[in-house]
Amino acid sequence: MGTRFVSASATDQSRIAGSAFDAAALAQAWRDFGSHPEDRRAKLFLARALSDEPNLLGAESLAKYLDLLNDCDVEPDPLCPAGWEFLLRNTALFAEQDPELLASRLENHALANTLLAAAPVTTYSVEKQLTRVRRWLFVSGRWPEFPKLVKSLRSQTALNEGAWLIEDDECALLNARPDDESASLYFAGVQGTIARTDLADPVTRAVAEQYESWPYPQWMRVQVPPPKRIDVQLREWDPAGPDTIPQRAEVLIAGCGSGRQVASFAVRYPDVRITAIDVSEASLRCAQQRCAEMGLSGIEFLHFDIHRLSDLNRSFDVISCTGVLHHLPVPEAGWAALADVLKPHGAMHIMVYSKLARLTVRGLRQSLGDLLEQPRDAQLLRQIRRRIIERFPDRVPGSRDFYNLTGVHDLLANRHEDPFDVSRIKRAIDKYGLRLLHFRISPAAVREQYRREFPHDPEFRDFQSWSAFERKNVRVFARMYDFWCRKC
Repeated sequence: MGTRFVSASATDQSRIAGSAFDAAALAQAWRDFGSHPEDRRAKLFLARALSDEPNLLGAESLAKYLDLLNDCDVEPDPLCPAGWEFLLRNTALFAEQDPELLASRLENHALANTLLAAAPVTTYSVEKQLTRVRRWLFVSGRWPEFPKLVKSLRSQTALNEGAWLIEDDECALLNARPDDESASLYFAGVQGTIARTDLADPVTRAVAEQYESWPYPQWMRVQVPPPKRIDVQLREWDPAGPDTIPQRAEVLIAGCGSGRQVASFAVRYPDVRITAIDVSEASLRCAQQRCAEMGLSGIEFLHFDIHRLSDLNRSFDVISCTGVLHHLPVPEAGWAALADVLKPHGAMHIMVYSKLARLTVRGLRQSLGDLLEQPRDAQLLRQIRRRIIERFPDRVPGSRDFYNLTGVHDLLANRHEDPFDVSRIKRAIDKYGLRLLHFRISPAAVREQYRREFPHDPEFRDFQSWSAFERKNVRVFARMYDFWCRKC
């Protein structure tokens, strides 16, 4: 997408003041998407901008934003907060205190209904208002009068897996009307049965059983960027490094879960040959199904433990292991197993929890001690949400995982986690004969801040600088450390 510098409206300029995204480039991306909706570069730029800075959405772009939300090349989840932010900032919709009037306004509200059907609501103030409306619809018995809103709320319930809180009078009515179709406003057919595996290590077994019951993450679509060759990508990141990665690289996705990472890798690098492993058979089935629905073929799915990778008698050009190592009994043992099957000069993508960023989550988990001793079913996960919302209203997690039951399980009720810090990452990289290519970080504004503070590190490779930056910005790796390294 070529960036042509054009005049932006006063509204654009005020909204983008202080933004990492140029107003002219943003306006041009909206025009490119409007005239060429197949333009993946424009869609990727818009998705990154609105995900990083939800306040960039303006009234002049709403119609195209709705098209973007429904586009099959776009992941809706990170885009929806921009829509809810717009409604909170620019309308009085959620200032309405009468639930009947709010329901009436929502019934024909195109943006709100599209957002409800697109992804779990991850803005708690909005969830709270919508929960109030749902309660009124059900308790009053008036829900048949609002068919569009009810349809959207049912879609939302399926997406969030019935995560929203339910009051006692609603429970009583639901028990009294077990066959009432309005129950689909409250409950979704989610997992939660106790699963058993025969893995020997107790930690690995507990984690595998968790994901047998609750395959993670829940996802609908992934972002489909312009396709790229993995060998070209590695040359861009490591121009002075050896040119050893083939176009048809053998890629291992280690711990593929429900398949989102597999799908993302496959659409980004369509030439590669992917092997995906996981200790959870339920997660593998989910991954296979979702990838097949996207038309992705030629992916090999294997029920396999990372610790036994040498049994494959294979090596790989590229390995991606995201959100897995910190759930292993000894993360470094899993990392060593990955390094052993990585070809010389092969590349490795790792994402692991930050010990500093997870302090808030660990604090919340301490308040859940008695609940975490119980079987993890949907009712328990709703209880976990309720306790946090009621006891710590100012500490409701901003993570998207807090807004669907599978995510709540992974975020707050996980069987085991052993997070990292920058120095621990460096020790492992040195020990396993790797070298850092760069840390990946978003949003763009944070990258710019890092560049200003550490101009000597344009490639984002200085461990000491990253450690210092994180100490001053403890939430910078709130999602995870995300980095690429290469075998020496």
